[in-house]
Amino acid sequence: MITVAALLALLVCACSADSCTDPVITPSAYTTNDAVISSESVFIVELSLACANGAQSVALYADVNGRQFPVTRGQDVGKYQVSWSLPHKQASSGTYQVKFFDEESYSSLRKAQRNNEDVDAIQPLFSVNVDHRGAWNGPWVSTEVLAAVIGILVYYLAFSAKSTIQA
Repeated sequence: MITVAALLALLVCACSADSCTDPVITPSAYTTNDAVISSESVFIVELSLACANGAQSVALYADVNGRQFPVTRGQDVGKYQVSWSLPHKQASSGTYQVKFFDEESYSSLRKAQRNNEDVDAIQPLFSVNVDHRGAWNGPWVSTEVLAAVIGILVYYLAFSAKSTIQA
C-alpha cells in the first residue's frame, strides 16, 4: 500500500509542468486576409518562450475574449503555438489581446469563472497583441458581370456603327 502511494506521488511529481519566472517571448502571428477562399478567419500565434529560471516544459493556456484554448508545445524546446477560428462576420478588424496563463493562474481563472468573480483581477503570465486587418471579401462587382457588361457595350456600339453606316 505504501509503495503504491509512493509511486503515485512520484508520478504526480514527474508529470507536473514547470512554472516560468520572468518570461521573455518572441511572438509571431498570422491571420486570414482573404475571405473569398476560406469559410472562417483563422488566427495563429507562434512564440518562443525563455524563462529566467530555465523552465522548459511549461504548460500554457490562452484566453482570447473570454474563450480559453490549450497552447501546444512545438518539437523545439521553448516553441509554442495556439490557434482559433471565427466566422468572418465575427472576426472584425482590430487588435486581439491573447493572454497566456500557466497552470496555476489558469486554474485561478477557471475558478473565478465558475464562481462569477472578476476574471480581470487574475494576472496572465504574459500577453500578445494580434493585429487583424479583416478579411477581403472580393471585388464589389464580379469579373463575370463586368465581362458581360463590356460584351453588351461592345455589341451595342458595333450595332450602332453598322446602323449609321447603312443609313
